[in-house]
Amino acid sequence: MKRYEPEIERWPTESDGHLPVSELFVSVQGEGRFAGTPALFIRFKYCNLGCVWCDTRFTWDKRKIEPGELLSLAELTERSCRLVDAETRAQTHVVLTGGEPMLHQAEIPALVKSLREVGFRFVEIETNGMYAPNDELSDEVDWWNCSPKLTNNGLAREVNIIPSAIKSLVATGKVDFKFVVQSPEDISELIEDYLPLVPRESVILMPEGVTRERQLAQTGWVMQACVAHGFRFSPRLHILAYGNERGK
Repeated sequence: MKRYEPEIERWPTESDGHLPVSELFVSVQGEGRFAGTPALFIRFKYCNLGCVWCDTRFTWDKRKIEPGELLSLAELTERSCRLVDAETRAQTHVVLTGGEPMLHQAEIPALVKSLREVGFRFVEIETNGMYAPNDELSDEVDWWNCSPKLTNNGLAREVNIIPSAIKSLVATGKVDFKFVVQSPEDISELIEDYLPLVPRESVILMPEGVTRERQLAQTGWVMQACVAHGFRFSPRLHILAYGNERGK
């Protein structure tokens, strides 16, 4: 069987303090430790993997990528302020997502500092765990939502796993590892490839699927796997509420 080969649009130039933004919107965090928390999502363009089941192909797929905008830190901060009133910024998490935000980690610390200056207090990054954070970014980010990939993403194990990067994230002491699972075989792969690298108590299982029906059909066995192995479970609240609708 021929292996899946994603057609990825690469980040083409040095950013010079600007960031390629796909979209900004306000919702609640739908996954992981902070599910249900009001959140401002800043979604960046481009990815280094291109998973076969990815639900944000418009950020990286050569056939589907959207123009987006190249924004300065000042422009990003101003737009964030327009979306979230001053009196609720301290309670609203900023979620930097993608694509893969860590492609742009050189510029992100300055963005985080700018957002804190206008009242935002808590910043999460969603990452695939293939890039070790630099010291400045480690200090600035409040929580890492790391989603390491299993081979159900269509790519080889040696492509998906960078052990040194995973260990660097573990060392921050402020990270969860969310795994998208499709079948019980994925649990065996997770245990073999990742439990030597990450603490069991930081593992979260999440059913794959971009429809309510798929999520609900998968939820039962995934919850049972969490009980059996001492993992935690995460729903995908945005899928359950809105399906695969954008900006929710």
